Amino acid sequence: MADFAERFIRLAQVRSSLCLGLDPSADLMKLWGLDDDAEGLKRFCGTVLDAADGTVSVVKPQAGFFERFGPQGMAELGKAVDQIRAQGALSLIDGKRGDVPGTMAGYAEAMIGAGKGFGADAMTVAPYLGFDALRPALDRAVANGSAVFVVVRSSNPDGRSLQDARHPDGRTVAEALADEISAFNAACGPHTGAVGAVIGATIDEAGAKILARLPQSLVLAPGVGAQGASVADVEATFGPSLLRTLPSVSRAILREGPTVDGLRAAIDRYRDQVWRACERAALSPPSTI
Repeated sequence: MADFAERFIRLAQVRSSLCLGLDPSADLMKLWGLDDDAEGLKRFCGTVLDAADGTVSVVKPQAGFFERFGPQGMAELGKAVDQIRAQGALSLIDGKRGDVPGTMAGYAEAMIGAGKGFGADAMTVAPYLGFDALRPALDRAVANGSAVFVVVRSSNPDGRSLQDARHPDGRTVAEALADEISAFNAACGPHTGAVGAVIGATIDEAGAKILARLPQSLVLAPGVGAQGASVADVEATFGPSLLRTLPSVSRAILREGPTVDGLRAAIDRYRDQVWRACERAALSPPSTI
């Protein structure tokens, strides 16, 4: 079976590289006029996925908004992953798991790859118990043709004090993480690797220089829309790296519900913006980004 990067590249050619966040928050469900319960969650997810059918490459369920409903919410997360797969898209569970290796193995088995868990195509992880602690998830991703996206430089400004802290060798924490990701991918071969990076779409031009340290990684770029970044911002700061980037939009699209038509119109708007930006990026001369 083709790995995540290969499947994503193929899908991006026909659906664009837009990643749609599936975020059934209490605020959005209230905006839609839904009860904040398991039945409301089911209706929310079904409507969003009906609107996304055949239009996006990746759908990213935010695990926390499912987990808040307990077992019923986790059951709906499983159904959402199954529906995403049936619609021919890739599922990326955004749970930002991070733990010691033994527990990390359990999280990885739960989230990605075939087996007893959700069977998603990708997951996000938090590396702040050490990059080596993530190895069970990274190894499982390689073995199953899945992907793991490591938080490197987030769209959350509060994370900067940690991510910009410096090692004794002068590299920031984010730069060192990028280097460890690239070393892992390079050891697996010359192709785009199973380990991607989360780089916030809200970063500035100086922060975007970290992309040069990730030549074999896909990049998940959350923060387009409600967090303040536009597709044009991502195009300007990411440069040619946009061609291996998943610009992620959640609330800016989901606020256009509760109708399928309203959601699909918003998806199409962002998808067209991403298409045009990627076409321009493909024509741009090589750069250091």
